[in-house]
Amino acid sequence: MVLNHTLKFCALSVSLATLIAGCSGGSGGDDEDQDALSGVIKIESGSRIDSDTADDFRLGLAQSNDTPGNAQTLPGTGVVAGYVSATSGTYPASNPGEAFQYQADSTDNWSVELSAGDRVALQVFPEGTGEKPATRLDITRDGRDAGCTDCSGDPPFVYVVPDDVTGPTGHTLTIVAESGGPLRYVLTVSTRGAASAMNVSYEHGDFRPGEAIVQMTPDPPASGSFRVSAQAMNAAEARHLGRGLWHLRQASAQRARALTGDARVEAQKETLKWIRTLERTPDIEMAEPNYLYRSQAVTPDTNPLYELQWHYPLISLPTAWQVAPNAGFGVGIAVLDTGLFSTTPSSYGDWHPDLAGNVPATNTRITDFVSGTLDIDEDPDADPDNPGRDKNPADPGDGQRQSSTFHGTHVAGTAAGIDNNLGIIGVAPFVRLIPVRVLGRDGVGSSADLIDALNWAGSQSDIDVINLSLGGLGRSQGLENAIEAAFNNGKLVVAAAGNQGSDQLTYPAAFDNVVGVGAVDGAAVRASYSNFGGSVDLVAPGGDATRDANLDGNADLVISAWGDDSVQPPQPNYAGLQGTSMAAPHVAGVFALMKEAAVKKPLSPGTFFALLKNGELTDNVGNQTEYGAGLINALKAVNVVRDGTVSTVMGASPSALQFSSGQTSQSLSLTVYPENETVTLGSVEKPEWLSFQPAIAEAGVAPVTLTATVDTSMLEQDRLFRDRVLISYGNQTSQDRVLEIPVSVQLGEQAEERNAGRHYVLLVSTGTEQDTLQQQVVEARDGRYPFSFAEVEPGEYFLVAGTDTDNNGFICETGEACAEYPVNGLPEPIAIGESPVSGVELTTSFRRPTVESLGLPRVGFKGYRLLPQDGNENEPQRRVERSE
Repeated sequence: MVLNHTLKFCALSVSLATLIAGCSGGSGGDDEDQDALSGVIKIESGSRIDSDTADDFRLGLAQSNDTPGNAQTLPGTGVVAGYVSATSGTYPASNPGEAFQYQADSTDNWSVELSAGDRVALQVFPEGTGEKPATRLDITRDGRDAGCTDCSGDPPFVYVVPDDVTGPTGHTLTIVAESGGPLRYVLTVSTRGAASAMNVSYEHGDFRPGEAIVQMTPDPPASGSFRVSAQAMNAAEARHLGRGLWHLRQASAQRARALTGDARVEAQKETLKWIRTLERTPDIEMAEPNYLYRSQAVTPDTNPLYELQWHYPLISLPTAWQVAPNAGFGVGIAVLDTGLFSTTPSSYGDWHPDLAGNVPATNTRITDFVSGTLDIDEDPDADPDNPGRDKNPADPGDGQRQSSTFHGTHVAGTAAGIDNNLGIIGVAPFVRLIPVRVLGRDGVGSSADLIDALNWAGSQSDIDVINLSLGGLGRSQGLENAIEAAFNNGKLVVAAAGNQGSDQLTYPAAFDNVVGVGAVDGAAVRASYSNFGGSVDLVAPGGDATRDANLDGNADLVISAWGDDSVQPPQPNYAGLQGTSMAAPHVAGVFALMKEAAVKKPLSPGTFFALLKNGELTDNVGNQTEYGAGLINALKAVNVVRDGTVSTVMGASPSALQFSSGQTSQSLSLTVYPENETVTLGSVEKPEWLSFQPAIAEAGVAPVTLTATVDTSMLEQDRLFRDRVLISYGNQTSQDRVLEIPVSVQLGEQAEERNAGRHYVLLVSTGTEQDTLQQQVVEARDGRYPFSFAEVEPGEYFLVAGTDTDNNGFICETGEACAEYPVNGLPEPIAIGESPVSGVELTTSFRRPTVESLGLPRVGFKGYRLLPQDGNENEPQRRVERSE
């Protein structure tokens, strides 16, 4: 469809007043009803924009914020997007005649009042025009250095206000581009206990094209009959994963291994369309992609010396061995990973000598679950119904002869290495080690294989704890169901919290009944890469190659077992790694020590959570946001179970309540640990403007879920309120305990203060070649953006808007504001006929909805293309939506 471009792209070398009147396409005046399309774009609360973006420089409208004296102001729970660059230059031209440029702007300053526990996070997104930018975040409090230890190096940077800071205190946040080209940034400020505030990009949980996992209701009794009906769903293959879950392969799909680049992205988009049709199929309760999970380790460094295992004294492990000399004897640890190093990987046995004595001598069970193109071993005894699956969990390497990963061997060595005076020792050296292979080529595995393995491991009587040093961004309902089943069957599941240095939830660590483990260095300081927030229940040594925090002259790497397949036959070896993958097996091993030592009262997963929430397993090493319940302490953990007394503890989910003008109610779940225990409630202290339904009554039994609601009429507008809820509770063994739930309410703000930056409003074609057909520019007015298009040819269009802070010709990139009709992340065509369409509403934000909100990942999206800056409306446009 070719349209008349009735509204041209303005050259914008005009004054601000002219810009608003002449280029906004109308602002709700007398002629609004005559416009073909009109509406308003609302702005998310707390949004602010850098006053000297590259777009501002282009227009001559930049206002300096280069010094603390002219710092811009942020609200107490704000989010700001901006631009910095140490250099000036021109972006590579995508179309003839284009000249998108960027200007040098090395420093931005922001001022904000912060209280104890508040969190500042800076994320940066380089445009990639040349030299990688180097950045840092300087924070001063009352004019003096605030002492941020994680504000330089590789972003994101995170700073949590120390508990000794009293009352709201003035802070200056200075973002510095030390070198390199342009970058976009997002700076977020959130309160203590806040949920993820860093979801400023669409979560790209990778998944296998042409495959899906479905939950059937009821579960078909006969596999053969379901495979016949699966053909009607365009499925060429159907494999039962247990508990009503099935793995389907799309009939028309190419093999994933053969797809790369744009072809893979397009195949994933087609897969999502297929999954949406499956969701509408009768008897299918749930359909989701076959997500890919990856190991959570980085930076190998070969070193076999036991004395370099600095991470054991850090958690008081040597003393714990004296208290529990049986060191986990009889307890089963299943390591679901890449398998185990063997000198003869084509057959079961011949394991790494530091592990062999703890692995069952023979095996009659399927313990290699890797299937499809991710599988790179060859076993003549593989299961004919499930190609690739067999009874040999040996790790054949990753297919790259000079850089093979033996990730599972390293993890197993930390959890269960034998004390044989040969190399390393594990946390629980006398346990029974059950290696299970779920990660294959390049350390990647699929959720279908992982779910199948978890369903199996959760049903095995000789397995007590399951270690998952793996993660992915996709939240899988099928995976959560398998974890719940394992938990209910008495298996503790421990998982790595992820290495993105973010508070975005990472699964499986973020699931409720999983122990998510973050990583610290040799000084018990959060490793720069370690995730925090809702994915972290506690921390353990994971190492940090950039630090020598314990001053032993070596980088803080975790030393464990490894393999060398550059020679034949492969030879056992040792390596130092860093990652939350390395932290998780410390906790799995400590649970094994506790399980064996708990002679007075059996140790269940629920009891472990009760002890954890009660602070009886950890040392307090920092704020809860970064460290969860603290650093695992093996001695405390063993001592508390030997005593046999386990206090009953009540926890809240979420752990903090946050409200705003747009969200005045929130669901709150109260959970009692250990499982099957009950508590009665005593007094309840709460602010008078907060109520619960059902009401929390004294001497009552704790409700499972309730709704918390704020009466905003009792509060002043334009303020941030902080308070807490204190619920006392107890039972026969645990009296006078108190659950504290922080509460924050950000009510409104002056409407004119909301500003997400200059917005480009686009009408985009819905065809295969999505082109920008019309474009206008609007500025914020009273906290919103009125817009209108005077003439639009009848048809269907995508209506989108956003900022171009780095002036590269694309809006809605990560780090920029974006609004899509009707909902961000789920754009749908808007129909325009002969009659005017008015009253259209969108909301713009620097944040992006999570996969959980979207239902399915958004694949390949990078931004929408603007019309040329030279004003030539007839110049042909390329595709609007860029693929990664």
